[in-house]
Amino acid sequence: MMISIFALFTSMFWFPKPEIVSEDVIAFLEFEKEYLYGDWSVSKQLLALTIPISLIALGMAFWKRSIVMGIGVVVLMATGKMVWSIQNAGESGKSIFIPAILGLLICCVLIYYGFKRLEKK
Repeated sequence: MMISIFALFTSMFWFPKPEIVSEDVIAFLEFEKEYLYGDWSVSKQLLALTIPISLIALGMAFWKRSIVMGIGVVVLMATGKMVWSIQNAGESGKSIFIPAILGLLICCVLIYYGFKRLEKK
């Protein structure tokens, strides 16, 4: 889990800058920037709590060695981000679907691989 978080935070250094950026991506990134730098109401603060709560749930799933719960939490996190993006950013929110689904698939495969590897030990 720590490696995934580290990879996420450092990904801007090991992925090349794209030559062409979609207008929807630019609009969505602008929306997220405005959202984060805007006023932080109680509802926004409560929504932000879903992040540490999700990570705690993921940690608990792995602590219990439950592949189903672990993958379930990851799927809920990705789905929640996609739903939030469309509800709040509109059409530009759809620009994250392909990277989110691809990332979700990679995470699920790595979780499965990790669990199968631990079972062998």
